[in-house]
Amino acid sequence: MANILWAITGAGTYMRSLPRIFLVFKKLFKFNITVAFSKWGYEVARMYGVLPLLESIASGEYLNELLLEDQGMYYVGRLNLGKYDLVVIAPATSNTVAKMVYGIADTLPTTIFSEAQKSRVTTIVLPVDLPSKDGIIISQAPCYIDRRKCDCLDTIGYCLAAKHCPVNAILVEDRPKIDLSKCIGCEKCINYCINNAIYCWKEIFLYPRKIDLDNINKLKHYENIIIVSNPLQLAITILDVLGRK
Repeated sequence: MANILWAITGAGTYMRSLPRIFLVFKKLFKFNITVAFSKWGYEVARMYGVLPLLESIASGEYLNELLLEDQGMYYVGRLNLGKYDLVVIAPATSNTVAKMVYGIADTLPTTIFSEAQKSRVTTIVLPVDLPSKDGIIISQAPCYIDRRKCDCLDTIGYCLAAKHCPVNAILVEDRPKIDLSKCIGCEKCINYCINNAIYCWKEIFLYPRKIDLDNINKLKHYENIIIVSNPLQLAITILDVLGRK
């Protein structure tokens, strides 16, 4: 049975789609999957509503743990012992890619990358800064309130969505707003907003920086590294690599 170490960094791009791919791998192919977060990887996974799914993937059994930043450092030595067949870093932020290129290992994902290199473990990286054929990066925004459309305080005197938020993540000031340090991405607020002013996972369009593209190109020349450009290519590549083992 194949063992995958999947490191998640703090990017919203692909954060909603990647867990479903790994859930399929776990159910259909019976892969063991350990999930490792950077500090901000964990925070973004929370606000994008995928933590429960990730916890089901990393079920708590040996080689299926959910590893968190500093505490996860205790388990990185498994790479040196040959416990993992494959490392996946996805999504990989521009910050993470730059650190990997220049040998900085000060987070759990970058330390995993460093030790995977030293142990000759194949590593697949999905950078968030690879643009589409149109030269843009398509990402998704977390939940937010369009305060231009919000007039519940003027019409009914209170925010119905705030009353039904299970984690009290909607702050009511002059106009309601979502506190992303509390939001769990459950989307319940959408159903209770009388003005249809709350949006989750809205597409946003970004443009890559040259320095980030340069770093991705440098990473391509590292040994045992495979760069992929989207989740589908990631899934195909994982099956190809593990099928050759």
